[in-house]
Amino acid sequence: MLLRPFTRDDAAGILAIYGPVVAHSSATFEWEVPSLSDFTERLAHIAGRFPFLVAEDDQGGISGYAYATTHRDRIAYQWAVETSVYVAQPGQGVGRKLYDALLPQLTERGFLWAYGVITLPNDASLALHAACGYEGFARYADAGQKFGQWWDVQWVRKQLNTPLPHLPAPRFEGASVPVTPPTSLEQN
Repeated sequence: MLLRPFTRDDAAGILAIYGPVVAHSSATFEWEVPSLSDFTERLAHIAGRFPFLVAEDDQGGISGYAYATTHRDRIAYQWAVETSVYVAQPGQGVGRKLYDALLPQLTERGFLWAYGVITLPNDASLALHAACGYEGFARYADAGQKFGQWWDVQWVRKQLNTPLPHLPAPRFEGASVPVTPPTSLEQN
């Protein structure tokens, strides 16, 4: 498996993973699968500001992806990001490898907190985030409705840096350029 930065050419492969999650799962509260054009622009916008990694299998297909995005728009929140990870086949260790590469990039860029938002029930995502050092801190009951059902959401967070007074702003630009070269990883 190869971990590398997102490119616009990855959008179709990523949508092949994300589309079924939208259509058949409560893991995202998005209701309709986006068009490839809209999705490509959305991903390119994210990758223009934040680290966005893709896991490529031995045949060149996309087996997963992970990225960070804006936590809240107000400037005081700029040191916090929300992280997301999606994989084609859960239980293969791809999500862990993606987060193990993404989180150090966020730390190096000066972010303080990485937040995850997990629709419940989702034991696999809770376990992944816990294994990566995230801790639960809030549960929102009946946070969103999808498929005619209300779903709870668990917020988790991981401290990346120490909150010091007058901390410089984190680095956003150039996020699609890796901090370290792409890593070739053996599959578990």
